[in-house]
Amino acid sequence: MTNATFCDGGSGNGPTREELHVVKPNACVVGLGTSEQIGAPGRSPLRLQFESFRAALRDANLDKADINGLVTAWGAPRGVDYDEFAVAAGLDLTWVSQLWTHGRWTATTVQQAAMAVTMGLADVVAVINSSVSATGYARELTPMKNPLGGMDESLRDGGGPYANWTLHGSQGAGAGAALATQQYMDRYGATSADLAAIPVTLRQFAHQNPLAVLRDEDLTVEQYLEQPELLGPLRQADICQMVDSSTCLLVTTEERAADLGRPVVHIAGMQGIPSSRDNFSFFSRPGMGAGMSASYDYVAPATFPVLEMAGIARDDLDGFYTYDPFSHLVWMGLERWGFCAAGEAADYCREKGIGLDSPLPMNTSGGSLAEGHLYGYGHMLEMVRQLRGEAGVRQIGGAKSLQWGTPWGDSLVFTNEKVS
Repeated sequence: MTNATFCDGGSGNGPTREELHVVKPNACVVGLGTSEQIGAPGRSPLRLQFESFRAALRDANLDKADINGLVTAWGAPRGVDYDEFAVAAGLDLTWVSQLWTHGRWTATTVQQAAMAVTMGLADVVAVINSSVSATGYARELTPMKNPLGGMDESLRDGGGPYANWTLHGSQGAGAGAALATQQYMDRYGATSADLAAIPVTLRQFAHQNPLAVLRDEDLTVEQYLEQPELLGPLRQADICQMVDSSTCLLVTTEERAADLGRPVVHIAGMQGIPSSRDNFSFFSRPGMGAGMSASYDYVAPATFPVLEMAGIARDDLDGFYTYDPFSHLVWMGLERWGFCAAGEAADYCREKGIGLDSPLPMNTSGGSLAEGHLYGYGHMLEMVRQLRGEAGVRQIGGAKSLQWGTPWGDSLVFTNEKVS
């Protein structure tokens, strides 16, 4: 810490970011696992979670006794509460955290794990999440028998952060995503043919991913345009595949990782979720004017805290991953993080693409649209595979640094080279 203090005697002016010493995480991912089959119904959340946990332990050359920290964003009934899993698995944990059920907490759970091991609160933390949907096992759970799973944020007073207003009768994620997509098209002249580039490319990635639920289903631009519009301009291929699944990432320090004999993926940079009127709408970048946000053309900064912490430039990234329950979020993510200017993402995706032959490959597992809606955790596992060189035919050549960044502003940078 510098000589700057957190209190200035009441003047109201605290230290600037430049005056504060930013502590870099001493954390890396050493193990990953998924449930044995993504999307197969009939297994309880606890059963799924045991499958992914065991797979991650095998991958990291660790025993369950080595795990003394756990963080999850999914609790009962759709997932497993941390205490239930600790008892069932026979774990002895010194640090735990459980967040609000939602896919928005993907980066936050990993960040909490990184902070826990960096601060010595735990040695090895399992970032573990399981979820069953109303199309699978959740049909057996009374609160879960509706398509929204009984946990729809649109039931909040005044509506949730979906770019919609429930008090006017629009419900849930699909309505908000449709509103945001239509607004983008109206403002910038983007078309359905432009949007098609996203699900078509992600389906191609899915063909190369044996875990993907749509690995055997083709999708061309022509087939996409033949699908009827279901929610505003969104078609079936624009909407994520709900699945029953579990994922697990094991996080520890670099020193502990060196003893395991496994490839090390460093958590090099972190940036949290901002919250304001400009960062309220879940499915829009700032400036889209959906929900509470004012309408303006967003200009991304030249750099971001996550990149400064990681010590790399945006142009040095080898791939970009974003939360994609709906196709248009790829547009929003590209513009939020400055890979193209406001209104340019549709042209970017059509002309430069997001595949392996593009300047910036994205969501190479097939993402939520084609691998399955793993709430962003599938993307994290894919980033680790890529940096280990384990992605097979969908491998990004020479990948060293990858960014996770959502349209509402949280981010992580993973690297396979330690950055001083």
